[in-house]
Amino acid sequence: MKTALVKKSNWSSRVRGQALYAAAILALILVVVLLYSCKDDEGGGPDPDPTSSKTFTVDGTRLLDPCGDAVILKGLNKMSVFDENDPEGAVYFPEIAKTGANSVRIVWQKTNSEGKATSLTTLEALIKNCIKEKMIPIVEMHEATCNLNGLNDLVNFWSSAPVVALVQKYQHALLVNIANEAGDYSVTAPQFETAYKSAITTLRTAGINTPLIIDAPDCGKNLELIVPIAAGLVSHDPKHNILFSAHPYWSKVDGATPQFIAGQLNAAASAGVPLILGEVCAFGGYPGDNVPEYYGCSAEGAVDYASILTEAAKHNIGWLLWEWGPGNGYYNVDPVVLCPTMDISTNGTYASVQAITPNDPNAWAKDAVITGAYSIKNTAVKSTYIQNGFVCQ
Repeated sequence: MKTALVKKSNWSSRVRGQALYAAAILALILVVVLLYSCKDDEGGGPDPDPTSSKTFTVDGTRLLDPCGDAVILKGLNKMSVFDENDPEGAVYFPEIAKTGANSVRIVWQKTNSEGKATSLTTLEALIKNCIKEKMIPIVEMHEATCNLNGLNDLVNFWSSAPVVALVQKYQHALLVNIANEAGDYSVTAPQFETAYKSAITTLRTAGINTPLIIDAPDCGKNLELIVPIAAGLVSHDPKHNILFSAHPYWSKVDGATPQFIAGQLNAAASAGVPLILGEVCAFGGYPGDNVPEYYGCSAEGAVDYASILTEAAKHNIGWLLWEWGPGNGYYNVDPVVLCPTMDISTNGTYASVQAITPNDPNAWAKDAVITGAYSIKNTAVKSTYIQNGFVCQ
């Protein structure tokens, strides 16, 4: 901030002394006023409110904002790192906000789909644009998907000085999802617990104070492994500020009945696990043996999302729908198989969700976002802190 220069006059020494004294007092007042009135109008910059140095916290199974009010996450995932048309979310975050969502899980990587290094400047713009729309940004790193051996590389990313500085700048609004679905079906509880205890220690030592979100292994699906070790991981964290996330791609063909779903969430709730469902979708489940994996986009991969939302409501478990779209697909096969059943929007707009008909491949999305009893539109709540632009008043 630049200050104006005070020019000297030809007054007598007595008058000049009084004038200089008055000018000094006035300048001091102006500096104080400016310091306390300066604020980033996008909601992401320094804030005079004392909570700006605080974070969201986990209390038992509840997520609390810095003012102490409970927040149940209800939102969506957005594959921001792969969106070349709107890389900073200037267009799609306002559209997502129309759903009433209080949070967005931002998919991020160290490299983009072309293998080029991503920019922290772009990531910061995403965080700011999400905050601007009064939604909690949840940043997740996607490069260890189904691979516990990839966790350390992402921990190194999070604990690097530039990333720690970025997280601390927005810690009043941000949640850190350490790694997406790290670990496949073969990962054991001791392996998982050891890996994440190390990760927690490193991130806290580096100065990351936000809640840390830990995805379940087996590509996010194995909630049963998390339940008995959750308390130990929370206890290991000096801040006791941990959320666990399951991605319930529990397919109907693989035995995921309503009773199975109820049992999974009841067990977690009974054990006091601070749980969210980080990816919820009507498709994407295991399609069965001896069929291509991209059958997960069809009836073979159908998931009883309605039962998941119903059971989650019984325990006040938050959830995030997968995925805003468009662009879902299996890009590891040739030719690429697109997956419109998993696209919530067809062109990135809220209007395209409103326009979904019962015969559309993504008919479930309108129910989960707008019309259903447990939809985002009907159940998502923004605490006063969020409504006030992430400021306590």
